[in-house]
Amino acid sequence: MRISTASLALSAVLAAPVISTASSAAAGSHLSPEQSQVLFQARKTWAKDNYQRRLELLQSQQRCIDAAASADALKTCRRQMKKARKSLKQDYRAYVNKVRNQLGLPARTGNKRDAKGRKLQA
Repeated sequence: MRISTASLALSAVLAAPVISTASSAAAGSHLSPEQSQVLFQARKTWAKDNYQRRLELLQSQQRCIDAAASADALKTCRRQMKKARKSLKQDYRAYVNKVRNQLGLPARTGNKRDAKGRKLQA
């Protein structure tokens, strides 16, 4: 299959606004070295402090899977694990957002567009 020059040019024109938008959005999300260090320490502290909680979550899932005798029981295990992971993620977000607020940074909502540093559209 041959790609024509016109289709390549059209692809380049269509991609250009996306590339420039992404780079300008990334430019607005720079942190100072001090902010980066504080956020790093917060993430490190969370990882260390919640290691046991995450380990217990995995062990609980393993016990549930081992005890599952049917497809429905296995599905219930997956739902429980998903719910537990979501709770852990929300707790993490609340913890990090508290640190971000102390640094004068906007809170993260968990929205994928927000996580990439782009402004949310209403």
